Amino acid sequence: MIGVLIVSIAAYGMVVGATHARGELRAIAVKERATEELLSFVESMKGRIADGKLSIIERSGNLQGETIYLFGNQHSQTKLAAKIFYEPVTKLLTDSTSNVDRYLLKSWIEWEDFSTPSQKVVKREDIVMVMMEFPL
Repeated sequence: MIGVLIVSIAAYGMVVGATHARGELRAIAVKERATEELLSFVESMKGRIADGKLSIIERSGNLQGETIYLFGNQHSQTKLAAKIFYEPVTKLLTDSTSNVDRYLLKSWIEWEDFSTPSQKVVKREDIVMVMMEFPL
């Protein structure tokens, strides 16, 4: 009888451990995907800043966020949405004598940790970059 109890406790511990490990691996995969999306957004903004083609609307930032999907899409039953934000793009004043303008871009991505719906934990990744506009 005691042997059955010990085996049951050990089996329960293994199941809980495996479930926890799977959840942590899923959280890491979601974080990696969010980071990829943020870097992709920043790379596209870097290109637009470098060629000097940013409109006034784009320079004013997006503090309400643009919805993207880390997994699935808008019509999928299983989906994970995130929002990418960026502050207004500001020109940096430097002591440099070069004729290259430098701009500061602060952007971040937020998504909800869907594995703990009772807590509604919002995860966030930030990136801050200084980009140059090359005159033609």
